[in-house]
Amino acid sequence: MISPEVRQLLESARALLPQETEWDVMNSVPTGHAGPVDATVPDAYREYLGLANGGIFSNMVLFDAGYAAGNQFLADPVDGAPVTLGRQDWFCLGKIYEDPVFLKRADGTVWGFPDQGIIWWQSDVFEKWADNLDTFLRETVFGPGFRTVTGAEDEDPWWQVLREMGRVSR
Repeated sequence: MISPEVRQLLESARALLPQETEWDVMNSVPTGHAGPVDATVPDAYREYLGLANGGIFSNMVLFDAGYAAGNQFLADPVDGAPVTLGRQDWFCLGKIYEDPVFLKRADGTVWGFPDQGIIWWQSDVFEKWADNLDTFLRETVFGPGFRTVTGAEDEDPWWQVLREMGRVSR
Protein backbone atom coordinates (compact mmCIF):
# COMPACT_ATOMS: atom_id res chain seq x y z
CA MET A 1 0.00 0.00 0.00
CA ILE A 2 1.29 3.43 -0.93
CA SER A 3 1.38 5.73 2.09
CA PRO A 4 -0.03 9.24 2.35
CA GLU A 5 3.59 10.41 2.73
CA VAL A 6 4.49 9.13 -0.75
CA ARG A 7 1.36 10.73 -2.18
CA GLN A 8 2.46 14.06 -0.66
CA LEU A 9 6.02 13.65 -1.92
CA LEU A 10 4.76 13.11 -5.46
CA GLU A 11 2.60 16.23 -5.25
CA SER A 12 5.43 18.30 -3.76
CA ALA A 13 7.84 17.24 -6.49
CA ARG A 14 5.29 18.03 -9.21
CA ALA A 15 4.75 21.49 -7.74
CA LEU A 16 8.49 22.15 -7.55
CA LEU A 17 9.64 20.89 -10.96
CA PRO A 18 7.84 23.35 -13.26
CA GLN A 19 9.39 26.26 -11.36
CA GLU A 20 12.93 25.15 -12.07
CA THR A 21 13.63 24.49 -15.77
CA GLU A 22 17.07 23.03 -15.14
CA TRP A 23 15.61 20.38 -12.81
CA ASP A 24 12.70 19.68 -15.14
CA VAL A 25 14.99 18.63 -18.00
CA MET A 26 16.19 15.49 -16.19
CA ASN A 27 13.22 14.87 -13.90
CA SER A 28 9.57 14.11 -14.43
CA VAL A 29 6.83 13.13 -11.99
CA PRO A 30 3.81 12.59 -14.24
CA THR A 31 0.24 12.44 -13.01
CA GLY A 32 -1.30 9.04 -12.43
CA HIS A 33 -2.41 6.65 -15.14
CA ALA A 34 -6.20 6.43 -15.34
CA GLY A 35 -6.56 3.61 -17.88
CA PRO A 36 -6.24 -0.13 -17.58
CA VAL A 37 -2.93 -1.64 -16.48
CA ASP A 38 -1.66 -5.00 -17.70
CA ALA A 39 -2.71 -7.84 -15.38
CA THR A 40 0.92 -8.96 -14.96
CA VAL A 41 1.77 -5.75 -13.07
CA PRO A 42 1.83 -6.40 -9.29
CA ASP A 43 -0.80 -4.64 -7.19
CA ALA A 44 1.71 -2.40 -5.38
CA TYR A 45 3.11 -1.07 -8.65
CA ARG A 46 -0.36 -0.78 -10.13
CA GLU A 47 -1.29 1.46 -7.18
CA TYR A 48 1.83 3.58 -7.76
CA LEU A 49 0.94 3.95 -11.45
CA GLY A 50 -2.43 5.36 -10.40
CA LEU A 51 -0.54 8.11 -8.54
CA ALA A 52 2.34 8.67 -10.98
CA ASN A 53 2.57 7.09 -14.40
CA GLY A 54 6.22 6.16 -14.01
CA GLY A 55 8.81 8.84 -13.43
CA ILE A 56 12.24 10.11 -14.32
CA PHE A 57 14.45 10.93 -11.36
CA SER A 58 17.74 11.88 -13.01
CA ASN A 59 19.43 8.52 -13.66
CA MET A 60 16.60 6.46 -12.16
CA VAL A 61 13.55 5.68 -14.26
CA LEU A 62 10.36 4.02 -13.06
CA PHE A 63 8.44 2.53 -15.96
CA ASP A 64 5.07 3.95 -16.99
CA ALA A 65 1.97 1.78 -17.44
CA GLY A 66 2.53 1.26 -21.15
CA TYR A 67 6.21 0.46 -20.84
CA ALA A 68 6.19 -1.73 -17.71
CA ALA A 69 4.52 -4.82 -19.16
CA GLY A 70 6.59 -4.70 -22.34
CA ASN A 71 9.93 -4.60 -20.55
CA GLN A 72 9.67 -7.72 -18.47
CA PHE A 73 12.26 -9.40 -20.70
CA LEU A 74 14.70 -7.86 -18.19
CA ALA A 75 13.42 -10.42 -15.66
CA ASP A 76 14.06 -13.34 -17.99
CA PRO A 77 16.82 -15.76 -16.94
CA VAL A 78 20.16 -15.24 -18.68
CA ASP A 79 22.26 -18.33 -19.39
CA GLY A 80 25.39 -18.30 -17.27
CA ALA A 81 24.26 -15.42 -15.05
CA PRO A 82 25.18 -15.78 -11.37
CA VAL A 83 21.69 -14.61 -10.31
CA THR A 84 18.69 -16.50 -11.66
CA LEU A 85 15.61 -14.40 -12.30
CA GLY A 86 12.28 -15.19 -13.96
CA ARG A 87 9.09 -13.30 -14.74
CA GLN A 88 7.04 -15.53 -12.47
CA ASP A 89 9.13 -14.40 -9.47
CA TRP A 90 10.33 -10.91 -10.40
CA PHE A 91 8.80 -7.75 -11.86
CA CYS A 92 11.11 -5.12 -13.37
CA LEU A 93 9.75 -1.72 -12.31
CA GLY A 94 12.50 0.45 -13.73
CA LYS A 95 16.19 1.08 -14.21
CA ILE A 96 19.07 2.95 -12.67
CA TYR A 97 21.31 3.84 -15.58
CA GLU A 98 21.07 0.50 -17.46
CA ASP A 99 20.67 -1.68 -14.37
CA PRO A 100 17.13 -2.96 -13.78
CA VAL A 101 15.30 -2.64 -10.46
CA PHE A 102 13.05 -5.52 -9.44
CA LEU A 103 10.07 -6.12 -7.21
CA LYS A 104 9.95 -9.65 -5.82
CA ARG A 105 6.43 -10.88 -6.50
CA ALA A 106 6.26 -13.23 -3.47
CA ASP A 107 6.83 -10.61 -0.78
CA GLY A 108 6.92 -7.17 -2.45
CA THR A 109 10.55 -6.44 -1.59
CA VAL A 110 12.59 -4.25 -3.98
CA TRP A 111 15.96 -5.49 -5.25
CA GLY A 112 18.74 -4.26 -7.47
CA PHE A 113 22.24 -4.81 -8.74
CA PRO A 114 24.64 -2.22 -7.29
CA ASP A 115 26.92 -0.61 -9.84
CA GLN A 116 30.23 -2.39 -9.73
CA GLY A 117 31.52 -1.48 -13.15
CA ILE A 118 30.22 -4.66 -14.80
CA ILE A 119 27.08 -5.49 -16.75
CA TRP A 120 24.27 -6.13 -14.26
CA TRP A 121 23.45 -9.67 -15.38
CA GLN A 122 27.10 -10.65 -14.92
CA SER A 123 27.05 -9.51 -11.29
CA ASP A 124 26.79 -11.93 -8.41
CA VAL A 125 25.74 -9.09 -6.07
CA PHE A 126 21.96 -8.69 -5.97
CA GLU A 127 20.76 -6.69 -2.97
CA LYS A 128 17.48 -6.08 -1.22
CA TRP A 129 17.00 -2.31 -1.26
CA ALA A 130 13.65 -2.06 0.52
CA ASP A 131 11.09 -4.20 2.31
CA ASN A 132 8.31 -2.90 0.05
CA LEU A 133 7.60 -0.42 -2.74
CA ASP A 134 6.42 2.31 -0.39
CA THR A 135 9.68 2.17 1.57
CA PHE A 136 11.67 2.19 -1.68
CA LEU A 137 9.81 5.30 -2.83
CA ARG A 138 10.18 7.13 0.51
CA GLU A 139 13.78 6.20 1.29
CA THR A 140 15.38 5.70 -2.12
CA VAL A 141 13.49 7.68 -4.76
CA PHE A 142 12.64 10.49 -2.32
CA GLY A 143 15.39 10.04 0.26
CA PRO A 144 19.08 9.56 1.02
CA GLY A 145 19.06 6.06 -0.46
CA PHE A 146 18.93 7.72 -3.89
CA ARG A 147 22.60 8.60 -3.59
CA THR A 148 23.43 5.09 -2.36
CA VAL A 149 21.95 3.31 -5.38
CA THR A 150 22.79 5.90 -8.07
CA GLY A 151 26.10 7.31 -6.87
CA ALA A 152 24.64 10.79 -7.41
CA GLU A 153 26.92 13.78 -6.95
CA ASP A 154 25.83 17.03 -5.26
CA GLU A 155 25.13 18.52 -8.70
CA ASP A 156 22.74 15.73 -9.72
CA PRO A 157 19.42 17.36 -10.67
CA TRP A 158 17.24 14.97 -8.65
CA TRP A 159 19.55 15.25 -5.63
CA GLN A 160 19.06 19.03 -5.86
CA VAL A 161 15.28 18.53 -5.97
CA LEU A 162 15.50 16.30 -2.89
CA ARG A 163 17.52 18.98 -1.08
CA GLU A 164 14.97 21.64 -2.03
CA MET A 165 12.19 19.39 -0.72
CA GLY A 166 14.09 18.99 2.57
CA ARG A 167 14.46 15.23 2.06
CA VAL A 168 18.26 15.23 2.18
CA SER A 169 21.05 17.50 3.28
CA ARG A 170 24.39 18.00 1.58
